[in-house]
Amino acid sequence: MRNKLSSAVAIALTFAAIAAGFAQNDPNPAMNDPDQLAWTLFLNVTADAKTAGANNAVFETWASDGDTFQTNPAWPTTASPLAFKPRALGLIHRRLHPGTGFSASVVPGGNATEETRRNKSAFDFIVANNLYKVSGLQIVYAANKPISFPIDSIEIKANWVAVDQLESFNGFSGTPAEAEKIYHVNSAGNRQYALVSMHVISKLVPNWTWATFEHKDNPGRCDVIGCKDVFGAKQAFTPPLSLAESKQHYPNCDKTPALMTLLAQANIDSAFINYCLKGTQADFTDPTGLAIRLGNSVTENGFVDQASCMTCHGRAAFDSTGKMTSFAGFDPISRNSPIEDTGNAPVGPINPSWFLVARGPPSLPMLEGETDLSRIALAADFVWSIPFCAIDDAATPPQTTSQHCGGK
Repeated sequence: MRNKLSSAVAIALTFAAIAAGFAQNDPNPAMNDPDQLAWTLFLNVTADAKTAGANNAVFETWASDGDTFQTNPAWPTTASPLAFKPRALGLIHRRLHPGTGFSASVVPGGNATEETRRNKSAFDFIVANNLYKVSGLQIVYAANKPISFPIDSIEIKANWVAVDQLESFNGFSGTPAEAEKIYHVNSAGNRQYALVSMHVISKLVPNWTWATFEHKDNPGRCDVIGCKDVFGAKQAFTPPLSLAESKQHYPNCDKTPALMTLLAQANIDSAFINYCLKGTQADFTDPTGLAIRLGNSVTENGFVDQASCMTCHGRAAFDSTGKMTSFAGFDPISRNSPIEDTGNAPVGPINPSWFLVARGPPSLPMLEGETDLSRIALAADFVWSIPFCAIDDAATPPQTTSQHCGGK
């Protein structure tokens, strides 16, 4: 049975309906007004966490992959530090294009700067169902038990750049104090980091809601697919620059009066006014059957042209051994290649062959209830961290199945 909306999400949705004009009779704002919902969630997860001596937003107090995928998962009782891991898509790009100098971090040669966090509803679901360890995945697979997170689940993937590396990232040459005025900044160790992008996903609909945000000064912010925000940006669509002009700065995403009202009333770091909604995704394809793309210039750096948040995460799965069945959703270059030897990222609808094989010639399309289908993978309900980070509890000592799990 699905849980009711958490009070935080319910309050945020009610607030948006009153202050920003959701149609009061709209039964499904997540599908009908995804950009407006994206900003509602953004203001919810970036609210001041009121942690003494720190500049933490709410999402920074949530459980990281490191908190979740360990022998005895524990919800953090205090704000946990920035939990950086190498960027998974960067590691893939290096395998695809060796010798290009492309780094797994945001800044070539810099520190790893990506983290994944989840709210307590998502954390509790993973722990209660033993989805944090391989033995638990094996049991769920054997039972053929579908995984379905509670509807108040929220996950965040955030990318950060060290403040002293912002100049090489986007040309910012101001002081650390000046950086704090236009970036949300927090610390790890003795170093300050600026938030440059974040994905926000929620389980408000079965295929989750998908939204990605970027700092207005990110170079190439609207490259390839443009930027689209029909609720919060005065210019609802910003077209991409030409290939020759790519990686340049785009105009500021000036906010609409409706969004400015929400920002003015929100209890958030004032620097968050400098962030832009890059886009949202509510389906795999448009009404003409064309595959929908959504990718962040930082998180999907090098893959925006073939990025679909929903398709990629729809491929999150594990096999009977509890191990992931593809490397972050990418196709092998050849049938005999290992999963690390990856090719293109699929876009568009989920392919049933990712999860099932036919003993004879399959029908096209493959149909639910066909008796000659054998299961080869179980879907992880769009949550890549489950197959990517589950600890191998049969090992001595137990260990993560991937050293890079925090990146996905």
